[in-house]
Amino acid sequence: MSDAAVRGLAGRVSRLPLPAPAIPPDLVLRLQKYRDLGRVPPVVREAAQVAAADASGLVEPAAVVWRGSVTAVDPGGLVTLDQVHCFHSRTLARLLAESTEAYVFVMTLGPALEARTQRLLEEKLYVEAVLLDTAAWAAIELLRQALKRCLAAEARARGHVLTARLGPGHGDWAVDEQPRLLGIFDDVPLPVTVNEFACMLPRKSVSGLFGAAPIQGRG
Repeated sequence: MSDAAVRGLAGRVSRLPLPAPAIPPDLVLRLQKYRDLGRVPPVVREAAQVAAADASGLVEPAAVVWRGSVTAVDPGGLVTLDQVHCFHSRTLARLLAESTEAYVFVMTLGPALEARTQRLLEEKLYVEAVLLDTAAWAAIELLRQALKRCLAAEARARGHVLTARLGPGHGDWAVDEQPRLLGIFDDVPLPVTVNEFACMLPRKSVSGLFGAAPIQGRG
């Protein structure tokens, strides 16, 4: 990700320009539990190559990031951001124990890839659909890594170190708090919506939070 993208995080809410990743076919195969890639049947390898290329062309990445203060962390599990946004998770409290700031993000691949996968299922092309869906998850992981590198660079430039990521639905952080987490963006238009089950749409989307702890004084 470019230096310009990192500098763009100077504001409270930023939209980051994430380029569509080039998805390696081998990553698709590994996610499908092929341990020895040398023994993958040629027809499966060819199908994975097609799926990876198709997914790379269909991905329309969008990411929005909020940066604000960690106001209070109660070891019992109550975490407050920016004085008004409260979340309940002991795991989150442990993650942010040394953090003074937090980055909240939401990221999506867009609807085109999911629509293509659905069409393949309707055409009963099940292998192709499964591999394309797997390629989508590979894209999510590659984009998440790129986003983390961007945020880590921005935090490091301000004398902070980034924590691991946590999101609703992980550990003891209830997925029901997903709408509350996205509510931190206030009236900023987001590239996702949340359904009645607190799941994001498009489904190939991810949200979460990173803490940022001061480097000085850390062991």
